[in-house]
Amino acid sequence: MDNQPLNIIMLGRSGSGKGTQAKFLVDAFHLEYIGTGSSLRTFAERDNTAAHNLKVMLAAGQLVPSWLAFFVWMERLTYADVHKGVLFDGSPRKLEEAKILNEVFEWFGRKKVKVILIDISREEAQKRLMKRRICSKCGRGAYLDEEHADATQCRYCYGELTVRMEDNPEGIKTRLNWFDDEVMQSIDYYKTNGKLIVVNGEQSPDEVQKEILNKLYGSL
Repeated sequence: MDNQPLNIIMLGRSGSGKGTQAKFLVDAFHLEYIGTGSSLRTFAERDNTAAHNLKVMLAAGQLVPSWLAFFVWMERLTYADVHKGVLFDGSPRKLEEAKILNEVFEWFGRKKVKVILIDISREEAQKRLMKRRICSKCGRGAYLDEEHADATQCRYCYGELTVRMEDNPEGIKTRLNWFDDEVMQSIDYYKTNGKLIVVNGEQSPDEVQKEILNKLYGSL
C-alpha cells in the first residue's frame, strides 16, 4: 500500500450490521468515523424546528433531504486530519449524493476510496430490524433471539434496551423501499467506477469481518 490514506464508504440495508463492521474498520485502519445515521439522530434531539421535523421523518422511516445529510457530516470532513482516512457509515444514499461525495473526496485530495456493501436480502433485513434494540445508556445495539425475547437490559452496561424511533413496521418498510429504489443506484455507480466490494452479510459477524479484510487487502 502507498502512503495515501484509505477512505471507506459503508453501505448496506438497515440491519445489515454495517455499523458493527464500520467500528471494527475504524479501529483496524485508524480512520475517523462519520456516521450519518447517528449524527442525524443526535441532531434530531436538539430544540429547534429543523430537529423536530427531522425526528418526525426518522420515525416515519423517510429519506432525509440530501442537504441535511451533507450538513451533518461536511464539517467533520472539513476538519478531519488530511493524513488520516475517514469512514462514512450509511452515506451516500442517492446517486446525486454519491457523485457529489466523489467530487468532495477529489477536492480534499482523498484519492484512495473503497466502497464496501454488506449485502443481505430484504427479507433478512426486515427480520433483523423487527428484533433490533439499542441501549439507552451506552448506545450499543442488540438483536433479540428466541432465548432472550423478553430481554430489557443491555448485557454490557445493564442500561435499558429501547426501540429506535425508526424501527417500526411502517418505517422499516419505507427504508427498505428507498434502499431498493435509491441506494441501489449509488451501488451501481460505484460498481461501474471499480470501487465496490461486495461482502455476504448473512454470515456471523466474525466471518463478515474476515471477508471484508480479504477483499479489501486484495483490492489495494
